[in-house]
Amino acid sequence: YVTRPLTAYPHGGTGWDQSSPGLSESGGGISAPPAFLNGDNGSSTESDGKKIDAKHPVRILDYQVESGPIGQPGELSWTNLHYKEYGPRPSAYQPILNAVLSHFDADAILEASLERELTVEERETLEGCKLIRDMVHDLDASLDTMKSFAAYEEYLVNVAVPLIYGSFEELDEESAGMLQLFFRVHGMAVRMVVSRWTREMLMGGWTSIDPVDEQKISTTIELDKDQEEKMVKIRQILGFGELKGGYNIPDSTTLQEFALKNLLDENAVKGVVVGCSRPEHVLEAVRAADTSNSV
Repeated sequence: YVTRPLTAYPHGGTGWDQSSPGLSESGGGISAPPAFLNGDNGSSTESDGKKIDAKHPVRILDYQVESGPIGQPGELSWTNLHYKEYGPRPSAYQPILNAVLSHFDADAILEASLERELTVEERETLEGCKLIRDMVHDLDASLDTMKSFAAYEEYLVNVAVPLIYGSFEELDEESAGMLQLFFRVHGMAVRMVVSRWTREMLMGGWTSIDPVDEQKISTTIELDKDQEEKMVKIRQILGFGELKGGYNIPDSTTLQEFALKNLLDENAVKGVVVGCSRPEHVLEAVRAADTSNSV
């Protein structure tokens, strides 16, 4: 029987392996995890979402994100379907990012500084606005490197939120609302990036190609050799094996449905124990069992 079927721990949950190839620039022994496993800064003790380790494993999941404008009634769509229809970002991401950066540009204070000396409160506000803009820019710039949504949430709680509260004695209602909107849509963007990276790693270089002929319903897949080599190295680093090739995961199939079905199709697996914290999780598990070859 298999438990925790949607979680893949690096090196079986034992942590990174010093003898694994590709973990250091020199190719020999190493004294610290590589940048890939430890975010951009190997000496940082904070996890920022770019880290995969025993505490922040790979989660084989697609997520649900809002498909319409934020704040307006709209349907939820799975990240795999949203990616296919709208691209790698939530449709509301760029407009909200631009609005937040514009809100914290502090133009009025900057203009006043040309005519008179700023008050202490104005200087503190100007400094706080710069800090917020820098943080938003950094979060946007690092978006495509995210690999763990759980680690990203920890970063928000332990770093981003204290930074905001430490920069302003009190946020006005409009500023607080703008930041809430940004983190809401940025969180959805992180979910999309993480699920897409996980899918690409599992597919190992195989990509789905939509049919050119509208009369053909089924999609075809082709192998990207460069992508295959890249994913082989990543799986090696994570201790997931050196086997080339990958899985064929249709764009219409969520990662969790694929994972459950793939396990149930294994002859050595008698059953899969799935944790279902929501009613829809039960339905997903049933669908995976229905489409598998298991009895």
